[in-house]
Amino acid sequence: IDTTVLGRVLERGLSADDRLCQFVATVSDRPGGIAKLTEILCEEGASIKDIYHERAWLYTNVDQVHVKIVVELHGTEHAKRVKKALLSKGYPLQWNIELDSR
Repeated sequence: IDTTVLGRVLERGLSADDRLCQFVATVSDRPGGIAKLTEILCEEGASIKDIYHERAWLYTNVDQVHVKIVVELHGTEHAKRVKKALLSKGYPLQWNIELDSR
């Protein structure tokens, strides 16, 4: 078995089981803005697999940044808890979307 193909199959399985979720959050583009977001993810037990922030191609305020994140979770209920925690802290989200390739 090709290990690269096996890795892709595993990631697709994790995604199908809501154990791998991707989302975009809008955060303050000031020192600590991304840190506050990642602290919430830590408190909720989400494991960050990938993170990328975008400043240039946004249609938001100049003091905001989009953070594209892929997290590993324990399933659907865990995903709901993480999403609820972020929304309750005021983060606008686009949840489980197709992220553009970088």
